[in-house]
Amino acid sequence: MVRFITPIVESGDRVREGKGFSLAELEEVELSATKAKSMGIPVDTKRGTSHDENVEALKEFLEEAKDLDIKVTKPKMENKPIRGRAFRGKTSAGQRMRNLSRKK
Repeated sequence: MVRFITPIVESGDRVREGKGFSLAELEEVELSATKAKSMGIPVDTKRGTSHDENVEALKEFLEEAKDLDIKVTKPKMENKPIRGRAFRGKTSAGQRMRNLSRKK
């Protein structure tokens, strides 16, 4: 069982799901940002606010993970292919440059 946890962010009179927990919220639970990321907890380093609901949600999540001995792995991110030059042997200009073109 993997449980995903998302923070709540208040903007004026609006409440929405946040991108991650702030560093202040993680400090209140005595958790570092790197440890939280390794556990799969999203971290938003740009956000500075701290909400009590998020701190309580973090405490519940950590107790639940400790009780069930759950080791949450960091979610894998789909990497985009590295942009840049194509392999020089695949283009016609690269083949000519490397003397790979077939001459009859």
